[in-house]
Amino acid sequence: MFPNVSESSATFYHVTLAAAVVAAILAPLAVTGNALILAAIWRNQSLRTPSYLLLAGLAVTDFFTGLLSQPFFVVYKLANLAENRGLYCIAALVTESTVIYFCSITVVTIMMIALERWLHMSRRSLLTVRRVISIYIMFAVFLILVAAGTLYTRYIQSEAFNVIAAFCVLVGVLCIAVTVFAYFKVFRIIQHHQNQVQVNGNALDMKKYKRSFFTILYILAVFVLSYVPSLCVILAFHAFSNHTTPYYVASEVCAAVVLSSSLINPLLYYWRIKEIRDTEFVGYD
Repeated sequence: MFPNVSESSATFYHVTLAAAVVAAILAPLAVTGNALILAAIWRNQSLRTPSYLLLAGLAVTDFFTGLLSQPFFVVYKLANLAENRGLYCIAALVTESTVIYFCSITVVTIMMIALERWLHMSRRSLLTVRRVISIYIMFAVFLILVAAGTLYTRYIQSEAFNVIAAFCVLVGVLCIAVTVFAYFKVFRIIQHHQNQVQVNGNALDMKKYKRSFFTILYILAVFVLSYVPSLCVILAFHAFSNHTTPYYVASEVCAAVVLSSSLINPLLYYWRIKEIRDTEFVGYD
């Protein structure tokens, strides 16, 4: 859909321009912030664990969101305002494909973090650094194929698009359900150990695990608050075939909120994780 700016209100024009400006400002900040998080995890030997590597996976996603999705989003919006249809279509395709892909990886990674925390705290974890990297790469490659298939069937208007889209929604719901279940189990473990008197040296550091638990809950909350409004707008668009200016204005605001999460996350890591705050970069090769 190529909205005609000349037929839209001044509000749509200014909101679209503001969304482009915000994305242009956030992009270098997101790239820098996530690069520093990745450098801290790489430099600090104590952070090279399965849980922190999965956190690094989220930082990689946010890094490339700032490097690819946000700049192309800016071009996409400016091309819309300039009514440059060719540039608009190219930038829209890149923006949409990368956002879908990075969102999918984020959902899967959050699920993996939840499962890793549950298995670790229940003393049943079989995850190693090598296994985490292998699983992450496997999902990343698989999701490339899914995202490519989704976009291809959509743009050629194939009936297979509905099948793939339904499959993606089902997988997303499953990932969220697994995440909720895993964190419920983690909460129960924490609650159980708090009700016991810890007398041996192998007792769990409950303060540390509670902080880790709430850190991931904050990350999940940022994801939900960023993506749910946009999802609601998309569903309303398809349900009511809403092509009016208020819909486009709402979609611009929601898109800016989605992209802003790539900067919020590294700030959250820095705030919540002492080891990252304490990492020294002086003399770093």
